[in-house]
Amino acid sequence: MRSMTGYGRSEVKEAAGMFAIELRSVNNRYLDVQVKVPRGLAALEPRVRKAVQDAFSRGRFDVYITRSGADAGSVRFTVDGDRAEQYIGALRELKTRFALPGEIDLALLTALPDIISREEVTEDAERVWTALAGALAQAMTGLRTMREQEGETLASDIAGRLTAIEERINAISARVPGTVEQARKRMIDALERILKEQPDPARVAQEIAILAERTDVTEEITRFGSHLGQFRRLMEGTGAEPVGRKLDFLLQELGREVNTIGSKALDADISLQVVNIKAELEKIREQVQNIE
Repeated sequence: MRSMTGYGRSEVKEAAGMFAIELRSVNNRYLDVQVKVPRGLAALEPRVRKAVQDAFSRGRFDVYITRSGADAGSVRFTVDGDRAEQYIGALRELKTRFALPGEIDLALLTALPDIISREEVTEDAERVWTALAGALAQAMTGLRTMREQEGETLASDIAGRLTAIEERINAISARVPGTVEQARKRMIDALERILKEQPDPARVAQEIAILAERTDVTEEITRFGSHLGQFRRLMEGTGAEPVGRKLDFLLQELGREVNTIGSKALDADISLQVVNIKAELEKIREQVQNIE
């Protein structure tokens, strides 16, 4: 069982500079991958995104690829010598014709438009990807390891809560026969008073059976135990298949059954156990939201 929270980082040195890859993931209902790469390497974004999508199934992923070093820039500056020469000629003509003071220097020329131009450089993405692919895989391995470690912590916490829930549902199960019998006796007394003038033993017995069945939560307890067993098996599974959504579904089913138990069982002790079970289920639900 894996958490959806994790972090991974790696570095690789390449001819185009030193690259650092950072991956962060948090819980998300679906798989969402956001990628940021250095300028000039936008062509790599789809490859990075696909690599993460192939490795994980759920979570919000932020992938940052940064570059440093002497060749970190992906911008080239060029000088238009012909245009500069025309500017200088024009400035000299102005100075001579109007007897203007001042010198034509570098500061003046660089302030003029279009002498120095900035150009984005498109790099060899194939060559860079060859180096980055291995580093990305290493960063994803680190992130996956962290998700697995946190998943173990979540599993341990949930397992303890499941044990507490099981103890409470067993306590409810032990009280059910007594509460059904008490309800039956109350019904007998009430119906005998109502039918006192025209007693009909067969009808009384039938009404008692119907009302007693409405207070019997044995079926709900059985289904609750079945869902609990499925929940445990999913948690203890060793397969690579994500289980978060299945666990969330089982929690909904467990919640429905315990709600029915609470509404049918006319017993204060059972009602208290139901409240405690609901509290534990809610805490488990919070944990499950971060399970892949």
